[in-house]
Amino acid sequence: MLAAMPVVIAGYFLMVAGDVWPGLQVAFYVSANGTFALSCLTVAVRNRDLRPIMLCLAAGALLGASGDVMFYVLAVVQDTVEYPSIADVAYLGAYPGIAAGLLLIVRRRTPGWDGASAVDAAIVAIGAGYLVYEFIIAPTMDVTTGNIATLVSVAYPLGDLMTIMVGARLVLGAGPRSPSLALIAGYLAAALYADTAYSVQSLAGTYTASNYLDAIWMVAGYLFAAAVLHPSAAQMVSPSRTGTPDAGTARLAVLAVAAVTAPTSMLIQFARGGEPHIVAAGLSCNALFLLVLLRMAGLVRAQRRAAITDGLTGLHSRRHFEETLRRAMAAAHRRGEPLGLLLLDIDHFKTVNDTYGHGGGDRVLIEVTRRLSRLVRPGDVAARYGGEEFAVLLPGAGPEETMKIAERIRHGVAAEPIAIGADVLCRVTVSVGAAGVPALREVDELVLAADRALYAAKHAGRDRVAAATVSAAASVAVAVA
Repeated sequence: MLAAMPVVIAGYFLMVAGDVWPGLQVAFYVSANGTFALSCLTVAVRNRDLRPIMLCLAAGALLGASGDVMFYVLAVVQDTVEYPSIADVAYLGAYPGIAAGLLLIVRRRTPGWDGASAVDAAIVAIGAGYLVYEFIIAPTMDVTTGNIATLVSVAYPLGDLMTIMVGARLVLGAGPRSPSLALIAGYLAAALYADTAYSVQSLAGTYTASNYLDAIWMVAGYLFAAAVLHPSAAQMVSPSRTGTPDAGTARLAVLAVAAVTAPTSMLIQFARGGEPHIVAAGLSCNALFLLVLLRMAGLVRAQRRAAITDGLTGLHSRRHFEETLRRAMAAAHRRGEPLGLLLLDIDHFKTVNDTYGHGGGDRVLIEVTRRLSRLVRPGDVAARYGGEEFAVLLPGAGPEETMKIAERIRHGVAAEPIAIGADVLCRVTVSVGAAGVPALREVDELVLAADRALYAAKHAGRDRVAAATVSAAASVAVAVA
């Protein structure tokens, strides 16, 4: 399809230059949006999962193609097309369909609330919005006289702003990067440039039909059609594995450019003797400043969370757990309260990795984490302590309650097999070692006692609980349940 695009565009301009029958020119020009719409409808028929997205996009593309036909029919019949015309209704109607389709893609890629990407998109949209207002909307309102003409003229840049907002949310959001997504980004860039250039030329009175902008609009349509038909289209809507995208160099550069658009534009206009719109610029700068601060606060929170969280399971990291254990143990001694500690190890985990690969092992770890989080009490602290080893801190739990919770965890983990694949189930058990305060007074002694109890549970046959006790001679003994 992309290979045929330059041939079709070249053919269109050859017909324009040769003053060939207008109907054939229209057919070549409409082929871009027509191919876009036909591609979306084809995928909607073939892929039920993508149907809502494709139908929205197809509706927008069909309205765009209808506007093309209406515009050229009016141009042929009347020689000149009055502004606004029925074609403008179709063109403006295309914006909501495209935006709705892009928004559905965003929701599929990030089902949860990706606040960081939303802030990033807002920064880009406000930066672009100020430029659109300063150079297109405000001048349009100054030179147009009729209410309907003004409304239509302003509606076009507002439609572009809507597309900018949703497109920025899609491109900057979390989720897999695929060729289809890159093609959509190309569509957005081409369409927004052509629309903006058209507005600027119209205001300056320099726009002529069939100029180079037609080629850019046609490129945009073919790019989106290629994105829809590309084999990676299904991957484009795959849910993101991360809730928040990384703040890489490219992302920060985009945000920096967006943030300085308003003040830079004011300086340029001042240097050229112009009068920038101070109120719009002030509001834009304040909004950008607050959004950037919000984004920075989010980055700080994300870094703190990453420092204390295990990336795979979402549990606390070992380092954070050890710091929490020291504080909890000091508080238990100070208040004279008991404190329980459990160390858990997934039985035969190496066999799981060898049999199902590391992907299967990761799924086991994630599911054990889910069950563990459901089985502990509110206020207990669970952490991933090692590769397949977990730790649970039980504030206020004496020996009996510690053993009760340990048995509940052991039974709960083994209650149901874990799904490794679509038709593959794996039975998983854990061995548990328990120790507690006030029997042990030092953090290192407590951890060592729980570790010895865990070893004893595994040595006794696995899938059981062992408790560390302290004799009168202060030596640690282990009892296996």
